[in-house]
Parts: sequence; C-alpha cells; structure tokens
Amino acid sequence: MTHVSNLIVPAILSTAVASPIAAEQLAIDYYGVVAESTLDGTELNMLKMAQDIFFTQLKSIDSITVSDKRPDSSKTSLSIPDFQGSSVAFYAEIGENVSENGKTWTCRFSAFDPSDEITHSKTETYDSYYKILSGAKSAIESVISDFKKDENEKKAVVVAKTESPRTFDGNIDIESLAGTWSGEPFTDKILILRGGRGFIIFKNGATMNIKISAKKIDSRGNVSEIEVRQIGKSNASFFPELPRQTALNLAATASPIVWNFTIRAGELYGTKRTIIPATNALGAEEGTVVSTWSKK
Repeated sequence: MTHVSNLIVPAILSTAVASPIAAEQLAIDYYGVVAESTLDGTELNMLKMAQDIFFTQLKSIDSITVSDKRPDSSKTSLSIPDFQGSSVAFYAEIGENVSENGKTWTCRFSAFDPSDEITHSKTETYDSYYKILSGAKSAIESVISDFKKDENEKKAVVVAKTESPRTFDGNIDIESLAGTWSGEPFTDKILILRGGRGFIIFKNGATMNIKISAKKIDSRGNVSEIEVRQIGKSNASFFPELPRQTALNLAATASPIVWNFTIRAGELYGTKRTIIPATNALGAEEGTVVSTWSKK
C-alpha cells in the first residue's frame, strides 16, 4: 500500500458482505488516527477530536456496523497499524501544508480491498481544523458509497453467472428481461437477473433487493404486465427525493416500494408506489409517480 508523504490518520475496515442480493451490512473495524510526532499539543488534541468524530460519522452511515478497534482511544498513535489479513482497510490520512498563504490540511480517505488491491479514495483540502471536523463526513460517505457500489457490481457478475434460468409465475420465460436497466433518477443502475430477482443500486450506495412477478399474459402467451416489488426492510436511503430527516422518520414503517409496468420493446413503462414529498405535517405521504425503465 502506498502512503502519502507527511500524511496522517488510518482507520481500518473489515467487511462481512455477502451477495448484494442478501444486502447484508458492511462491517467496519475502526482503528483511529495516526499523528505526526512533530505536531504540538494543541494540534494533537484537535486530531484526537477528529479521531472521535470520524468514528461517530462512520456509525451514522446507513447499512454499516462499526467496531472500535483503536489500541488506545484516549490518544492518537505515532505510526500506521500493520494491515493484516483479508479485511478491507478504510483509512484517512491528513497532512499539514504550510505556505506563504498560511496553513492548510489535506485529507485523503480511502477504502482498500486487499483481495484485488483496488482502492477507492476521496481527497479534500481544508483551511482549518473546524473545516475538517465539519466537512469530513461527506468525504467518508463518498468513499463508503463508491466501495459498496463496486462490491455490488462484482458480486452481481458472480450471481448472474451462477443463477440458473427460471420462469415467471405461469411458466413464462423471463430471460429477455435479464440485464442492466436505467430510468430511476436517483439510481446508479438496476440489475434484473434470470429467475425474476434483481436489485437496485442507488447513487448514495444503498442496495434494494427486488422481485419481478408476471401480472398479465397476452393472447400469445407473452408477459405484457409485471410487478416489481421491494424485498426486505425499507431504508431511508431508498427515498433520496425526501429530506434526509423525513426519510429517517418514515423508513421504519414504510410499505415496500412497488412498480407496476407494461412491457414495451426495450422499455418498462408504468407507475411507482412509494413515499413522495407532501405539504402535510410529516412532509411526505404514500403516493404514485410515473416511472420508465429502459434496458441498456
């Protein structure tokens, strides 16, 4: 692993992610901050505060669990821990930059997967400790999101290769629907697998499992209408069109999202029943919107 000169702060992740279809949580082991020995007491105290805040920010991210593995949570370390085993390492490095214009801090947050030696990183420059403490969360979330999407795509390839062909209800072949789709404005991609299963990868890193069922068969025996239904518990990240706090308040009791589509050449056209913004006291309500998916 390559480390940036004059930089600090690794934190380590280990993950127990199964197939994206299972949508298991990403498990994170947090190892804290490594600080340069040349920093003064005030700077070291600020980095200790950053170490604690990074831990809190990681714990606030949906779909992950965090374990505190710091050797001594009361202080920062002087050297980078030795990354061992097959676990994924999440680490953030902070470097002090001094110039004639003053002092700035460069922060690089990375998720390194030793199985394929691929690293997802996000680098930001801050002009004060306060900016580090207040602005680091978006960078941390970006790295976690990129890592999870990459893992989901790799596992989707494995699932697609091993999934045996199956049929819709009524013995209607659905292989023609298998593939990658687009159309949802807040999603990165939609993957439908053979057998009427699939998942939606959101731009925020969340993954929703879905099931596809035949609803109408035409006179020639072809499926003409289908239902796509969310499988599993709702997640606030499934409602990116809502204000974050509103989504958090409603996700626990939300009904599964359901799409009802008519099948057209290379396209699914219909409606999506979900939680939509509203002017009521909750700020949202269950409603229906038009939705179109196009096959890539």
